[in-house]
Amino acid sequence: MEGATAQRVVAGVRGRGNVVVAACVAVVALAAWPVHSLRADIGSDWSWIAALDYAAEHGLRFGDQITWSYGPLGFLDTWHGPALYYGDVLLLSWLYAAVLQVLLAYALLSALRRTLPLPAAVLGAVVVLALTADPAPALALAWCALALTRPDGAPERDGMRALAFPLALGALTGVALLGKLNEGVELLALALVALTAVPRRRDTLAFAGALVGAAALGWLATGQTFADVVPYVRNGAQIVSGYAAAMGTSDPHHQWTYLAAFALPALALALLWTATRALPRRRRFGLLGLSVVYVAFAFKEGFVRQDAEHLEVYFGGLAVLFALIPVRPRGGRRTVALAAGGVVAVVLALVALQDVGHVARRLNPVANVAAAADQLRTLGSPSRQDALTADLRVRLDALYHLPPQLRTAVGNRPVMFWPFLFGEAAYAYGLNLRPLPSLEPYGAYTPALDRLGARMLASGRAPARILRARAAGIDGRNPTFEAPLATLQIFCRYRQLAAQEPWQLLVRASDRCGAPRPLQTRTAAWGAPVTVPAPRSLDALVLARVEGAGPQGLERLRALLLRPAPRWIALDGQRFRLVAATAADGLLLSAPPRRDYPGQFAIAPHPRAIAVGRDGGQPGGTLTYRFEEVPLRPVPPVARAP
Repeated sequence: MEGATAQRVVAGVRGRGNVVVAACVAVVALAAWPVHSLRADIGSDWSWIAALDYAAEHGLRFGDQITWSYGPLGFLDTWHGPALYYGDVLLLSWLYAAVLQVLLAYALLSALRRTLPLPAAVLGAVVVLALTADPAPALALAWCALALTRPDGAPERDGMRALAFPLALGALTGVALLGKLNEGVELLALALVALTAVPRRRDTLAFAGALVGAAALGWLATGQTFADVVPYVRNGAQIVSGYAAAMGTSDPHHQWTYLAAFALPALALALLWTATRALPRRRRFGLLGLSVVYVAFAFKEGFVRQDAEHLEVYFGGLAVLFALIPVRPRGGRRTVALAAGGVVAVVLALVALQDVGHVARRLNPVANVAAAADQLRTLGSPSRQDALTADLRVRLDALYHLPPQLRTAVGNRPVMFWPFLFGEAAYAYGLNLRPLPSLEPYGAYTPALDRLGARMLASGRAPARILRARAAGIDGRNPTFEAPLATLQIFCRYRQLAAQEPWQLLVRASDRCGAPRPLQTRTAAWGAPVTVPAPRSLDALVLARVEGAGPQGLERLRALLLRPAPRWIALDGQRFRLVAATAADGLLLSAPPRRDYPGQFAIAPHPRAIAVGRDGGQPGGTLTYRFEEVPLRPVPPVARAP
């Protein structure tokens, strides 16, 4: 009788304790709520964010038809968080963000409670969570770290509770592999380190089963087919491998971040190594491996495109690393103080990158709770959603100014935009979007991705219309040299139907281009100008294939660790950034004026001389320039749109 009474008392205490923990988790999650608004913004990255939502809403297929740095579940966790384009897509992405927020709040609170009293643990968890800009990798790291630092004397759990960690980690990894590609690879690497540090066949099988199950469910639920799996993996590898060379940028105003980027992780790793002396050797090295993997991926995320937004992801993620250091309750005051100092240093770095107001807004619990409450009201109110989408379309129309005449000429026919995706415009005007497989033309930055786009434009899936705008290229590139093979297909197969500044409407027609013919081959030193030869025929294009412009020797190691030095091409002395990987695909240099697009929409730049070089000094060796001509066949004129 007394034993039963004691068991009831213990159960009651545990029950009250669970209620307190649940309440604290809710406080942390809401006080650090990451979504500040459901209102979609316009311009820049919002173009492809809108396209990911469009793909989810319309069930577009990933693999050979769409390949981007995000997969079919990418709409769940885009760069700026949930945003309202389509109500059902918004609901799913918001719920996913909420689940990650609650789980990460619980994981951080669990880690900090090992050392700090509950009020201090709650406060610390709020600060760290509010600074975290990339929750999925942070959650995976937290789960793995907690699993490896479980006290040796803790009793083994039986049944499904014992499998909670590998099952949850496998499911999260499966979703991430269909979301942001490099993030999925990171979670897979973290899981492999953790499962190797504490090897249990049961856990490995549970992780693998959950990963495959979650990935298969997400794949089929978004309308994909199993035939698309291999192209998705193959093309995804191209996206990841070519990103740094094509899209990498550096900012001279942020040079100080390199020192901070090495000093803060070094401090965290030193504290981690000191705090885990009592752990078994295998687990200790496992924790070190987890931290190195996490920092390495975060470094690539933050520094390949070294701007304030990407750097914010890196430094915010370091706060999680400091919070997970398993400090002993006794004798660890110095370690706790140094870890807290690391978090303070993270805050100062974020203030230097952005401004005090930006960081203060993220750390404002009142504003965060109010934002969460407002979003719940919006999710439950169709009228509020309608008002937001109506306002968004008004703002987008003011930005893009797509004339009614051109919209009528497009109708419901499949349409592509050029030289950018302009996914927001497709949403605003209700167009039937048929994008390039790489979504953005600037995303076709490897020969394989360029060929994929060119094949699509030469196939029966090619869009019936292309809306082309006069716009400057991304990162100082020349728009004519984006996706060279795809650009050539557009020139060969599409004619102007109508034009109204700044838009040109192209219609698909017969192929007017013949097979390329060798014209001239020249070799020259890096940065040395080469004269562009005239075609033998007056009715021919001139292309240049530039070979040998990619990283060589030790620069390949630099490209692997961070990014290679940017390449440039000078057209009669005017420099543009050049994607070296596709420079050999054939850069369109000249076209007969009467066969080019008219007026300001002409596509060929007509340089007399070109030169290719590298920022930061020219390497040794030479470049090969292979000039070709493409004869143009006579074709009937296209009837103009009314």
